[in-house]
Amino acid sequence: MEASRRIDSRFVGLAAVSGAGGGVVMAMWMMIYSAATNNGFWTPLNVCMASFIYRSDAEMMMKEMMMHPGMMSMNAALIPSHLAVGFLLHMTFSVVVGVSFALILLAAIRVLRLPLLVTRLGYTGAAVIGGLVLYGLMMYVILPGANPLMVDATPRGAFIVGHILYGLTFGLIAFALLRPSLTAQSLRQAPA
Repeated sequence: MEASRRIDSRFVGLAAVSGAGGGVVMAMWMMIYSAATNNGFWTPLNVCMASFIYRSDAEMMMKEMMMHPGMMSMNAALIPSHLAVGFLLHMTFSVVVGVSFALILLAAIRVLRLPLLVTRLGYTGAAVIGGLVLYGLMMYVILPGANPLMVDATPRGAFIVGHILYGLTFGLIAFALLRPSLTAQSLRQAPA
């Protein structure tokens, strides 16, 4: 029974795939929103995510945006290195968050023994709540320290929706892929 309670590399790999799926959906939402608001399709990756590495370039682009509202990336050049770094950062963060969510939810299932968490609705709902918690951490803890200019430039409503979409997508994919681990006989037995 103890061996079946271990976390194996397959579980982590499937959680990573689920996180990557959530990251793709969130990125697509943010890029479509950015394009629809005349800020350029690639801006979330080219400027926002890349700003964690290229801080001075991001500060210059943010000042330009403040001087010319609505023209953030339409006038800013698409920089391939920024785009690549932004994509890699976003996807890496999405995978790390996905694995973290899966481990937290698995621990909650094992420790709290809530039957709702082993259902598609309960698991996905918990993942959406996790996405909202992640939004709060990003806006009020991570971004203020990493790049304070991005806090004011981030469209709050779209960013909340992006995190909800991340949690929803992660939850649906992870539940489908990880269900055997979540509903294993060892999890359903009452503690001795």
